[in-house]
Amino acid sequence: MRQGATIPASTPVGVSTSDPPNGYPHTNHTRSERSGSDSPIPTSLPGATSSTSAISTISAEENTNTSSVPLDGGYMKYNNIGTASYVSSSRWAAVLDSISELKGNVEQHETHPYDPVSSSSPGLLYGCQQATKAEILSSIPPRRAADRLLSRYLTLDIPSGVLHRGRFLTEYDNFWKNPSDTPIMWVCLLFTIMCLGELHQHSQPPTGNTPQIPTFDNSPTSSMNLFRERIVQCLMLGKYTKGGPYVIESLIQYYMIEHFLRRDAQFEIWILLGMLIPISLRMGLHRDPKHFTEIPAFAGEMRRRVWATIFQIDVGFSALAGLPRMIKPQQCDTEEPRNLLDSDFDENILELPKSRPESEVTPILFLLAKNRIISVGGLISDLAHDIRPYPYTELMRFEELLQNTRNSLPESLRWQPLSQSITESPQTIMQRVYLDMFFYKMQIILYKRYLSASMTQPQYTHAREVCLDSAIKILEYQHLLDDETQLDGRLSSIGWTYSLILNDDFMLAASVLCFYIKQYSGDYKDIIDEVTFQKIQSILRKSHDIWLPSSSISNEAQKAVKSLGIVLGIHSSDDGEIANQLFGDSEDFFAQYNNPAGWPAYQELNSPQIIYHVPTWPPFTAIE
Repeated sequence: MRQGATIPASTPVGVSTSDPPNGYPHTNHTRSERSGSDSPIPTSLPGATSSTSAISTISAEENTNTSSVPLDGGYMKYNNIGTASYVSSSRWAAVLDSISELKGNVEQHETHPYDPVSSSSPGLLYGCQQATKAEILSSIPPRRAADRLLSRYLTLDIPSGVLHRGRFLTEYDNFWKNPSDTPIMWVCLLFTIMCLGELHQHSQPPTGNTPQIPTFDNSPTSSMNLFRERIVQCLMLGKYTKGGPYVIESLIQYYMIEHFLRRDAQFEIWILLGMLIPISLRMGLHRDPKHFTEIPAFAGEMRRRVWATIFQIDVGFSALAGLPRMIKPQQCDTEEPRNLLDSDFDENILELPKSRPESEVTPILFLLAKNRIISVGGLISDLAHDIRPYPYTELMRFEELLQNTRNSLPESLRWQPLSQSITESPQTIMQRVYLDMFFYKMQIILYKRYLSASMTQPQYTHAREVCLDSAIKILEYQHLLDDETQLDGRLSSIGWTYSLILNDDFMLAASVLCFYIKQYSGDYKDIIDEVTFQKIQSILRKSHDIWLPSSSISNEAQKAVKSLGIVLGIHSSDDGEIANQLFGDSEDFFAQYNNPAGWPAYQELNSPQIIYHVPTWPPFTAIE
């Protein structure tokens, strides 16, 4: 076997918001939970309308035509010394890694200036020099500088899922009165907060109207590295693997810091998730506090918030790594947090107050909305990674569940054009973008498997339309965010916190539109009209131009620029042969783009039942 060979692993087995086209109805069939119970899966959320049309035509075709859609279990990179790396097709770059000619061409341009911040590995994985508590405390900046970093941090979305503002500020005041008596894990939490505040400050270049926050030295980079080192030293000194107060909160924020410091997705960061989740399970965060009378009401609610954050990180970042999520939902019963202001409850309460109406905006509302749609996204991801066969109608059932969940989101978090959002904060706008883009991404992941088949099999036309519309919508968001995150844009202060996750969505959408361009240039000109084809080309050219400035510092942006250049014919004639090798066979080309794993297309008569656990969290109540 040649070195670096990529082996396909086979298994034996703008989306329209209108109703599905005739002939492609949703279904109401259910399955038992994966744990083996008889609990049914609802096809829609309570109060939502579902279709009850017959599905006999599609089912009959599925049972008699089990080979029309080739299966793909991802790609394994394996060299001649036995080093293996599984590349799930959820990663847009899988197609580049699987084609040696293109990979070799791209790798010639992958040398970037060394960046000591973003290139260094997480200290928690590889260790760092040990420090005493006194040495750690000596690195705390003067209170005036720390106050300003804390203030910056509190403007982010992160705090609502990690800490109670009132309680933390009380502890913060007490810390300054007697730092040496403060638990080392609380000090760790403070360092994560200061590091995130520092990141927030220096994510934007200074302008005449935006003075920099002073820090305790003149080097933001060295300050950040010092904070990161102190975080790890605190975790080690506090024996973090045993759990305890502030451990999970500190690990969550350390995870985010290491993520934010990187321009590209890195596997090391996913390994950190594998440290966070077992400790969370050991502390019982996956079980609802109502089962344990010894847990006070205040602590129980904070545990729910923290678990919701961990759950979202698992789904989101596992997808970013192109690997299955780690948390098994059927083993968890933690209820969602209530829609409460931090001022609604404190450590002295005996019983939690009732949740505020979801028409009332609170800092926790986005956490709730995100948790509900990500819960459905997690089910779709599970389906994508499952190697067992399932029927095409299963996808439509999940589409209905996803659509109903989106429709049930609170009005304040539904997307509105910027012209109708003049008074909205940057945070609210970014939250709306994130939720809407997540919906479109899940639509693509759900139906992308059938794009090639839809070229010749009319029963899959709906899959093609869903993927096309969703991909266009996602890249339109990319263009909007590129405009609004410029120095004078409305999102310039906040967009950086979403950049890496959203960029992966942009790559996914671009891969779908590349497929359409190649099909239009081949034997299937009738799949889209000339106007739509020109629109796709225009969208991809603008995306190419957006990625181009980042291609000198980001390998993923560089690969995107190179790939789009080949598809659009922007590069030199030397790339023509590469493009032909890459896109010569449309079936092979798109098989490598499947997201995120092999999609078993048909449910055979003797195949085992697939059981999916549906989130138990209730839907949002209707907003009058």
